[in-house]
Amino acid sequence: MAYPKHCHLCGRRLWGKSWLYGGDDVSADQSIVVCRQCHETAPRCDVCNRPMGEHAVQLPDRRRVCERCHRTAVYDQDHARQIFDQVVHVVTASLGLDLHVGADFTLVDAQHLQRLAQEADIGSADDPTHIVGLFVRRGRRRVMYALSGLPPAVLIQTIAHEWAHAWQGENCPLLRDPLTREGFAEWAAYKTIQALGKESHLALMERQNGLYGAGLKAMLKLERRAGLDGVLDFCRRAE
Repeated sequence: MAYPKHCHLCGRRLWGKSWLYGGDDVSADQSIVVCRQCHETAPRCDVCNRPMGEHAVQLPDRRRVCERCHRTAVYDQDHARQIFDQVVHVVTASLGLDLHVGADFTLVDAQHLQRLAQEADIGSADDPTHIVGLFVRRGRRRVMYALSGLPPAVLIQTIAHEWAHAWQGENCPLLRDPLTREGFAEWAAYKTIQALGKESHLALMERQNGLYGAGLKAMLKLERRAGLDGVLDFCRRAE
């Protein structure tokens, strides 16, 4: 992209240091350049964490999202179910993560998801206040929840991640190590994203910080050394 002379959010002339925020593919229509003031003070999208301008969208559950995320976000249950079915096909047929007991699936808003996480005493391993998916087991009933309003690639990542946790519950009941638990789940999400052709999203996953990012890097390294079956065997034996 040609480097702009003005901030994409406030329109001020860019002097000195500025910040580039790229889209999934860092293309011209996905990227924005912002001034120092907008970088430091502008409200952030609750999905992608990019600074937002005056066209931010307020959702009924009080989340605020940028135009870019809102444009492709999945709010419809039928659409989300189609994506869920695609993910299930990949994780079972390509990764071998079959479940003996299936799971229901539904979209929920942020407030509902927070309540479910509190009831189940489950939070995000990296940020307990930012939960986008949840797998809950109550007796023989199992349900996967995903946050409404996620872009397709993020929804795919979320569903595959939670499906991997369900598989761990059946195959690795003694697994407690958080790096292995979350790393394996992110690895399953990464492989699913790759299989479904969302290649531009992979770089974003690889740049993750915290437990998810470190765990994913460890599992990708293990896969390069031991192959897909080696990753599954490692997770089954881990504690």
